[in-house]
Amino acid sequence: MFNFNKKKFRKILSPINTLLDNFFGNFKSSNKHAPIKKKFNYLDNKIESFFDKIRNLKKYNQSKKKFYYLDNKVAISVACSVLLFFSYFLIPAFYKEDKIKTSLINQVSDKYDMNIVFNEKVKYGLFPKPFFYTKNLDIKYNNKVLANSGYVKFYISFNNFFLSENILSKNLIFQDTEFNINSNNISFFLKALNSPDKENQFIFKKSKFFYKDQNEDLLFLSKIDNFSFFYDDVNDLQKLKSNFEVFNIPFKLDITKNILDKNKNIKLSSKKIRLDIETSVEYDEAKISGFFDIASINKKNLFKYVIEDNSLNFLSLEKDFKGEVNFKPFYFSTDLNFNYISQKKIFQSESLLIDLLDSELLNNPNLNASINIKIDKIDKFEYLQDFVSKIHLGDGRILMKSFNTQWNNSVLIKSNEIEFLNDIEGKKLVGEIIFNFEDIEKFFRYFQIKRNYRDVFETIKLDFVYDLTLDKLIINNLRIDDKSLKKIDKFINQYNKSEINSFNKVTIRNFIKEFFIVYAG
Repeated sequence: MFNFNKKKFRKILSPINTLLDNFFGNFKSSNKHAPIKKKFNYLDNKIESFFDKIRNLKKYNQSKKKFYYLDNKVAISVACSVLLFFSYFLIPAFYKEDKIKTSLINQVSDKYDMNIVFNEKVKYGLFPKPFFYTKNLDIKYNNKVLANSGYVKFYISFNNFFLSENILSKNLIFQDTEFNINSNNISFFLKALNSPDKENQFIFKKSKFFYKDQNEDLLFLSKIDNFSFFYDDVNDLQKLKSNFEVFNIPFKLDITKNILDKNKNIKLSSKKIRLDIETSVEYDEAKISGFFDIASINKKNLFKYVIEDNSLNFLSLEKDFKGEVNFKPFYFSTDLNFNYISQKKIFQSESLLIDLLDSELLNNPNLNASINIKIDKIDKFEYLQDFVSKIHLGDGRILMKSFNTQWNNSVLIKSNEIEFLNDIEGKKLVGEIIFNFEDIEKFFRYFQIKRNYRDVFETIKLDFVYDLTLDKLIINNLRIDDKSLKKIDKFINQYNKSEINSFNKVTIRNFIKEFFIVYAG
């Protein structure tokens, strides 16, 4: 028996692919400087090389436990059988290019409702299975170029290669494709999912989506590792599967469509931001509606949504989350209400907020959004109540336009504007905090401030920089009732130089006690 090795077998057959690209290409060309005799000499040399490789095949002798070379008769028989076998598959190399293009254009249009335009020659390849291929191919939709693909393979059926009119395209593979997507042509992918072809699939590999607004301004770029359409004949479902990135966040997308109705199931997940979304879609003539499950930070929420009149509205069944997305022009607004949230999930290194800042998703200059947040309680800060904030995203900036919270019904804490910064120096919050003491005596009692240090005032204002990466707070320009004091400035400078954990209860308590001792003199 033969000792079969795939790598060696491919090496032996490699001259055939070389023949296809060089000999047959030259043979069909109109180049007058290459005489026909020279072309056949080239073919003769390649065939001779092929036979030489066959002769070098070794046969294993079971009794003698060793290999030996095939004799010439066996080698020639094997080589002839192989050549006859592959000669059949070489026939498409002689097809007229115009007929090939016309046939592929028509079949792709019929099977996938996709219009393609060839910009370069079509060539033929044999391994691993017969296919035509080309470069620089355009995909058109609504009479406009939707995408350009750097390299495309059209796999073809093995049936009846003797008739060029009988070309049957199978699977399509697009590589290095750049899509220019907007709200007017996004339906291309929905139509692709509705393809009537149940036998074949088409795949986009190593591609990019450039999603633009109506003014052709780039909203975001998505890198596509794999994007495939195929039919699951076991479950009778049309499917779309994709692995892609948006703002350096990896996602997985899985869409299934039952061919008996228009309803679809959609799953979207991302491990990096700990997000899982699952939804079913229902259609009528005027709107699209359904429910989706969102699992984030180990909590699930069920939402009802409606898409109509170029907008999406959603509402959680518990009515604590709601929002609206307008597509023309793009704008996102939402209200988020939390009964309780963990401080770790806000500020620590593995929090969702840190992940989002790292992804630069929120820094997109074309993202416009308004987010209203209300939090009843934050753990480790049990005396902080009714945290209310409004966050604005726009022009590449993340601004907390305002926030208010109550501490122990004695101090109102607020700010007019706080900005999130993410640069080479780290992730930071920068802004001004105002403390209005509504019941300062209650504040003194809680922190056990001695009576001789209980100097009364109404407000404290300070500028701050909080480093989320290092969990370090820097205080500047502290004013008491709008006045600065040198002794307080000195105390604050010493604090800034220390290595105090900003969110440690003990250190916060000690800081406040020392502050009032210094202030009282």
